[in-house]
Amino acid sequence: MSEENYYSLLEVTQNASTDEMKQKYKKLARKFHPDNRETGNEETFKKLGEAYATLADQQKRAVYDRVGHQAYTQGGGASPYSAGFGNEEIFDDLQDIFEGFFGGGSFAGGRGRRGGKQGKGRERGPDMQVVMDLDFMEAVFGAQKTIQIPRLINCTVCSGSGADLSVGTKTCPTCNGSGEIRKSSQSFLGVITQVSTCPTCHGSGQIIPVPCKPCNGKGQIKENQDLEIKIPKGVEDGSRLVWSQKGNEGKNGGAAGDLYLLLKVKPHEKLKREGLHILEEIDINVWQAIVGGQINAETVHGIEPIEIKPGTQSNSTISLNSKGIKLDTGKSGNHYVRINVKIPTKSDLPSNLLELINSELMDKENKKSALEGFASFFKKKE
Repeated sequence: MSEENYYSLLEVTQNASTDEMKQKYKKLARKFHPDNRETGNEETFKKLGEAYATLADQQKRAVYDRVGHQAYTQGGGASPYSAGFGNEEIFDDLQDIFEGFFGGGSFAGGRGRRGGKQGKGRERGPDMQVVMDLDFMEAVFGAQKTIQIPRLINCTVCSGSGADLSVGTKTCPTCNGSGEIRKSSQSFLGVITQVSTCPTCHGSGQIIPVPCKPCNGKGQIKENQDLEIKIPKGVEDGSRLVWSQKGNEGKNGGAAGDLYLLLKVKPHEKLKREGLHILEEIDINVWQAIVGGQINAETVHGIEPIEIKPGTQSNSTISLNSKGIKLDTGKSGNHYVRINVKIPTKSDLPSNLLELINSELMDKENKKSALEGFASFFKKKE
């Protein structure tokens, strides 16, 4: 930086918005925080705090812009960093950073984190993933399926406490029932309190003297449950569907986890798909390619006749509009037929037909005979 001032410290221009400065400040504060072993720098971190505390306040920023950096820091105005943080937004920004370094800690005596804390020991259930096999047509048209999942549920004997009911639970001696361990330390910002989950009771505030036998003190057992699943139309191989709170049950009143359904679609013998489009390959013989005719396409909606125009070339594509996958939204794909013209080898043709073909240029009569023999041969093949 050619000249040190609050804007250059935050790496923004003088016209930067408050949101832009906020993002820059968070990024730089994490980088230079003293507890960051790789890039931490206490002096730089302190200067960043001074800069942001000034420029995030519109009145202080106006004074700073008017009198300049030197006048402001040498008597033109008191340093807002040393005077304390009166701005609630600034406090919340610092709180975000401290949580990143101190595992959810907060300033001693400060407000609680926005949104409040969940109930003591409440634990969300783990998510689950189940693989489901689908036939090609089930993926196209959707399906109603019943699957069995090995789900963790709360033990009905101990009501999820994990304790023998005749004994019950006892208050954790490590955290005195709070479920948390608090450690305070002095820093240049003041007293910082680090809050962590109690390692003895794992946040519940209670310990189990005698575990429940059916669940071995875990509070949960695994039980196979049937679940009705509606597969929507048009799902693709590798798709993952999510059912909220259909995973494992939570502990101590916590919400259940989510169920992720990974779909594996079996391939079709003849058909392939690209998005909502269906692709099919059909072989025709040379005579059909020359003179044209009618063939049948196997769409997902049934057999559809299609016309082969005279002179059709190999790798030609015929489109049947809106005959692909149709969604409930009204969106649909097409059915595409790629024509493969099968050329016979010399060994496939009878010798007399080969002679006629070789002599087709001699006169019109021989050419006519050759074409008639050619047509007769392929009609027999059909």
